[in-house]
Amino acid sequence: MGRVPTRQPGPPVDRGRRRARFLRRWLGGSLAVALALPVGGLVVATPAAGSGLAGRAAAPLAAGAAPGVVTAAAPSDLTAGVRERRLRKGETFWMFGRLTVGGSPARGREVVVQRKRMNESGWSTVGTDDTNRSGRYSVRIRAGAVYQYRALYRGSATARSSWTPRIGVGLTTTDRTMTSRAQQMGNGIGEPTSGLRRVTRSVVSRSYEKGILVKVTRSGRARTWWVHGGVLGEYRELGGARGRLGAPVMDPLCGLARGGCVQRFEGGVLYTNADGDEALTGLTGARGEVVAAARSQVGYTVRYDADNGARYDWHSKYNVWARTNAPWCGLFQSWFFKASGHASLVPQSTSWTAYRDSVRRRLPTGSTPRVGALAFVSYVASGEASHVMFVVQVDGSRIRVIHGNTGGAGTIPSGRRGVAEQWVPESQVLYYAYPRY
Repeated sequence: MGRVPTRQPGPPVDRGRRRARFLRRWLGGSLAVALALPVGGLVVATPAAGSGLAGRAAAPLAAGAAPGVVTAAAPSDLTAGVRERRLRKGETFWMFGRLTVGGSPARGREVVVQRKRMNESGWSTVGTDDTNRSGRYSVRIRAGAVYQYRALYRGSATARSSWTPRIGVGLTTTDRTMTSRAQQMGNGIGEPTSGLRRVTRSVVSRSYEKGILVKVTRSGRARTWWVHGGVLGEYRELGGARGRLGAPVMDPLCGLARGGCVQRFEGGVLYTNADGDEALTGLTGARGEVVAAARSQVGYTVRYDADNGARYDWHSKYNVWARTNAPWCGLFQSWFFKASGHASLVPQSTSWTAYRDSVRRRLPTGSTPRVGALAFVSYVASGEASHVMFVVQVDGSRIRVIHGNTGGAGTIPSGRRGVAEQWVPESQVLYYAYPRY
């Protein structure tokens, strides 16, 4: 994760009982603590008056707190802050802070950032970061809805758990100029390395140490997006805003599996990861992000042992990821949904039967092929679904699919199994399942 501005949240601020009562009602719960308050240009989590928490775990966690934490002898103290509480949907921001144990900076400790909607009871993990030698951490987040965020240190054999009060981050529809976006990003993008450049009539860019900002003006409204990392290099090779992808429509979503990043543009989606895998698609939205991540794996193969048909299961990187030697066509589907940032759209099961049965229970099914659908086929005498494919194109009586653990009808070298993208007859499909994009 990239590090954020060196300015960090100050100490907790007590705003009095009246504000505490209001915020407790707003957050709803005995562990409720104040929202964020601006301190020195930052937004930091602060404790409700009389709560006794202040982001610390001075006592064992109360009922309803994050599960799996431990309580040990040394107290820990965790802070969290953000630069701005109102962002445009799709903008990147950082949640950052500092962890101390026994009053000293805690190095190399994992801090987990979680989020939830107001009406949700449970927390989901957004990202993690290990503290540096000063005890500081930062987690990069792409704004998508109105959420409450908190940071959590789960503790160790020598340190107590601690968690921060909640910070509310919402959305705005105001214009975002180059200047206001650079201010919102702070040191996260570094210093400018160029002046303003007119890319097209409605697009202006400026280079920074950690990527470029691209201001897009459409129908009189200004939006400014960040492009960086592996996505930036590929985007430039494709002609940037003048090329086939056009201008960005949101920041990249990074910190994904295998160091992946995925970004939406007016003309499609681009995906890259730290393994050097990359792919693009003309599809847009969440569906395009999933397709691009899936396509990045096409051509991956593993050895197949003809004398022991199950042996190849152990060698797939998707088996390693899921920590199972189960047949990996379903594991591959789970992997690329997660790798694109959309793990919740399909089951994340570690066995074929669990995956297949969970899909039938959770997702709507039917007989109509659609882009983004899961296509189940049978290669066994019983007629049960024994393989799954992902539909990326529909053309009359045939569908184009991406699938793993396959010979690819001759497209995979002899003696190997792998990930293939190919046309198959639509008549082969038993049924389709439709993720809710």
